[in-house]
Amino acid sequence: MNASPSAAALTRVPAPPRAVLVIEDSALIRERLVELVHSCEGFRVTAQADTEAGALAALREQAFDAVVVDLQLREGSGFGVLQALQRLQPRPLTLVLTNTATRAVRLRCAALGAEHFFDKSYEFDHVALALQALREPAPPDKTP
Repeated sequence: MNASPSAAALTRVPAPPRAVLVIEDSALIRERLVELVHSCEGFRVTAQADTEAGALAALREQAFDAVVVDLQLREGSGFGVLQALQRLQPRPLTLVLTNTATRAVRLRCAALGAEHFFDKSYEFDHVALALQALREPAPPDKTP
């Protein structure tokens, strides 16, 4: 008997890339973020915004797997975006990337549901690590 794999098993279709929204007022930093996200296997920036209103419009138009939020925007604030994200179900992975990395701001972002908080000055590349962790399956719960 010949046990060869079926044609369907041989033509595994890769999962579609996970959608990421990048919210950043600086065009240069936004471009760097897009490159960083695209360097992560399985992720694509599918929308960008530089204002709170633009970010909220993008969130109404499309579902995202992850959102990278700057707090200081051209108009509005990243805090308004974080508040809107609290109402989404399912909620995308929320990463704050900011130059305003004080303890008080970090705590406020956590209270608004941000899973990650990074200082742009020295934790920029941590965005990629957080996205890669989203790709990895969670280890099984070994609680008896």
